Amino acid sequence: MKPVTEREIPKFIVSRRYISVLIASIILFSVLFLVIYKPFSMAVWFGSSQTLNFSFTILFYLSSIVVLILSRTLMYTIYNRLDITVMTYIWWIMAENLVISLIYTLITVNFFPLPGIATPTLATRALMCVTIILALPNAFALFYAAYCTKCEELEASQYQYQQLEKEFRLLNSRQQDMRATTTSRLDTPKMINLHDNNGTLRLSINTDALYYLESEDNYIKVYYKHKERILSYMLRCRTRSVEQSLKETSMVRCHRSYIVNINKIQFLEEDKRMHYITLNDKSIGRIPVSKSYYDKVLASLNALQDQQSKTEIMVDNSEEPTRDGTAHS
Repeated sequence: MKPVTEREIPKFIVSRRYISVLIASIILFSVLFLVIYKPFSMAVWFGSSQTLNFSFTILFYLSSIVVLILSRTLMYTIYNRLDITVMTYIWWIMAENLVISLIYTLITVNFFPLPGIATPTLATRALMCVTIILALPNAFALFYAAYCTKCEELEASQYQYQQLEKEFRLLNSRQQDMRATTTSRLDTPKMINLHDNNGTLRLSINTDALYYLESEDNYIKVYYKHKERILSYMLRCRTRSVEQSLKETSMVRCHRSYIVNINKIQFLEEDKRMHYITLNDKSIGRIPVSKSYYDKVLASLNALQDQQSKTEIMVDNSEEPTRDGTAHS
């Protein structure tokens, strides 16, 4: 098992929702911290009483927010191409703290000089304060994201119960009807059973509702549609064990971190020497296709197209008129 520092960070850390909560909590906590800390420090020039102080207060806050947004956007871009470990993420946060503290130090030295305080001492104090200000909001946003993940798991459990109940009713109806025809078998939803690392059944889901799976370190995130909404369920298991459950289904691996439902693909495109899949739901972003899986995805799409063409030909033949002008039943 990998040490904690070498594990890949969860996907939600680079999500838009996490960044929004993080920035909001940083603004609120920084204001509270500076109100408490200002009487005990001569180096704090924040305030609204004077125009110059207020202007640079707004400038500093906006600059810090821009730094965080650009930093997390870059992190998201890199995350889609490379692995970001916990240790890399820690160094990344330290770099954000350093940049923001340097902005504060430059403003203080040039516009609010403090006699008797050397620039290195001022920069060290600024780095310490920025680290404290950013540490607690980062922790709060992390716990919030974990809470949202648990809520998603609860929604997935409710969906699983409803699907199992619906499946039971359908099978019970089929059993009473005793129609073991090919049409009846095709109409029966194909259910996929997903187990965790202990072999415990955690989720049974209809392939018609399943869109894609995303691998994140030692767990899988299952994305599915329920009541016209795309929901997710976090499953702690290995990717290989999940692939065993997906054999002979419409699920195809397109990337080391993604498995998609081939029936949900709207189109496959190339952008800047990279291939991407767009699914038939606008709320889902583009999914990357790596070079090693591109041929497999393309072959699956061609096979699906051939199968659909054969089905259309069979339907056309069944409706072909006879000599007396009537159609075959």
